[in-house]
Amino acid sequence: MRSRTYAVAAIAIAAMVLLGTMAANVLIDPQGVFGTKLFVPVVNPNVRYLDLQVYKAAPDQYDGVLFGSSRGEIFDTKLLAEYLGVHAVVNFSVPDGLMTDHLPTLEYLLRDKAARRSQLRAIFLLLDSDLFGREPWTDNNADSFLPPEIDGESQWRFWWRYLTIFQYDTWKRYIARAIANHSPAGAASQHAELKRAVAAMVPFQSPQVAVERSAAAADGATRNQAQPRVRADLARQLKLFDRFLALCRANDIKLVVAFSPLNRNNEDASDARMPDNERIVDMIAKLVPVWDFDRPEWLSQRPDLWNDIFHFKRPVADMMLQRIFTGHATAPGAFGEFEMN
Repeated sequence: MRSRTYAVAAIAIAAMVLLGTMAANVLIDPQGVFGTKLFVPVVNPNVRYLDLQVYKAAPDQYDGVLFGSSRGEIFDTKLLAEYLGVHAVVNFSVPDGLMTDHLPTLEYLLRDKAARRSQLRAIFLLLDSDLFGREPWTDNNADSFLPPEIDGESQWRFWWRYLTIFQYDTWKRYIARAIANHSPAGAASQHAELKRAVAAMVPFQSPQVAVERSAAAADGATRNQAQPRVRADLARQLKLFDRFLALCRANDIKLVVAFSPLNRNNEDASDARMPDNERIVDMIAKLVPVWDFDRPEWLSQRPDLWNDIFHFKRPVADMMLQRIFTGHATAPGAFGEFEMN
């Protein structure tokens, strides 16, 4: 009888923990997927999911797409639509976005457009020479799960993961912030915390990247830093890119490809890593004409044009579009080269 009582108690406790976890995830909603909006702003959003909701709210109005990493989030989609000659551009730029994000999203959009008897007309693809070929962040964490419509995962499993993930530290941080925001200095503290959170989150370094950098630091004195290295996921991402190109050709989609400008203060754009970055650009240019915005010295010396050493501001994005679509830009120096091998 006693053992039965213990079993019942254990089951009851487990059920309470599970229900409590589900309630916390729905009410606090750290990734912003449940839309409860009780704890805002969301500082750990699943942008992959949220971008899809923007598209699904008015799918018929979008006939253009912007794909990119978080660097693409700053682009003016209205200006881009004008240059591309489309009605509206939906922005699918996501943190650490790579071909593992862009290709399945394009496949979803093509299926959806076909079902609606409409089509995509143009795509602007923003690549990053310092990220391409790295171990992807796609589907690695709660803030990077692809929506089931895109990756084919069952709706049940997608939502079950968000309901049952135990993220105590994240819950505590959100609740503490909510309490602090009721103080007289609440608004200021909220803004400061958001900036700190974003700075801490971007860019994400996967375990593979951390290993690469640790190894480079360990043998930097003896290894030839100018020797190009094969990035962990390069071969697969090149195959995904080739499939991306084939879909654009098969569906008569205008495709514009550009490599984002890098800041020389970013270690991934340093002289020691340039052979890697240049090699990536050359590989892509063999497959499709590309615009390469490199790492101009004048841009790296303008901190007013950067949100941080990884992300440029809107004026830089505008100059990129001017250079690509008009042949001119208001940049104070050389900016952007068209490459085709």
